[in-house]
Amino acid sequence: MAGGEGFEGAIVLGHATLSETLAGVGDLAARFVRYPGSQQVTFWLPQDGYTGYSTFRILGPGGAVIDEADVTARLNGRVQILIDTFPWPPGPYRIEIHHTDGWCHVLPLEKLEAGIAPPPEPQPAPEPSTGPIVYRDGFGNSLPDEDLELRARVLGRMVSQFGRHLEFDGNARAGTIIYSDGDIRIPFPHEMCAGRVHISVDLPTPQRWESVTGRPIAERDAIIAFVAAETQRQKASSWAYEIYDDRIDFVS
Repeated sequence: MAGGEGFEGAIVLGHATLSETLAGVGDLAARFVRYPGSQQVTFWLPQDGYTGYSTFRILGPGGAVIDEADVTARLNGRVQILIDTFPWPPGPYRIEIHHTDGWCHVLPLEKLEAGIAPPPEPQPAPEPSTGPIVYRDGFGNSLPDEDLELRARVLGRMVSQFGRHLEFDGNARAGTIIYSDGDIRIPFPHEMCAGRVHISVDLPTPQRWESVTGRPIAERDAIIAFVAAETQRQKASSWAYEIYDDRIDFVS
């Protein structure tokens, strides 16, 4: 997937608010996704974007307006808005989504310098343990419960086999296919093509697979095969697919 000049830093999402207190108006939801050479923030409006919303505005560092358009021109569907944040240089940003009634959603963002890790999300307080009794030897060392270990291994295999699925973010022109398997989430960007190739899905090459995905190279073929077959089943049943080292092409 071709990319222009950009900045690899992560986006830290602030707390979404309303410009005034209103009953019955939900919060703006947002999610940041990135992969090498590309990144985006997805917004979800709490109500239909065609019913009263007016202006979508992005303010950059220093408060200057860097983007402004009608909300309806930015909608992907009826409530979703996708913004390419890769061209943004580091600094503070502010999203405003205005309504004709005079109020607006406000979401502050921070684009970090490349290589700086975003702060960890706060962890919920642990709940009191309701797990099995832990048996210990005379020195206080815990004794392994072989039944529980076997059960955990079997359950892990079942979750991996039956729980994995794909999530599709974006539209037919461009977006992200996310492979999800328990705690594993691997994004694969895709874009529309021309000629016999209708859609092309980017893949990390074997040399870059482990560094990009964090998964062993031994899992690569199985994951890619699942992404190809499941995407075909859900989104491209009339097309065949061809798998290469760096992409999956859906062709006719």
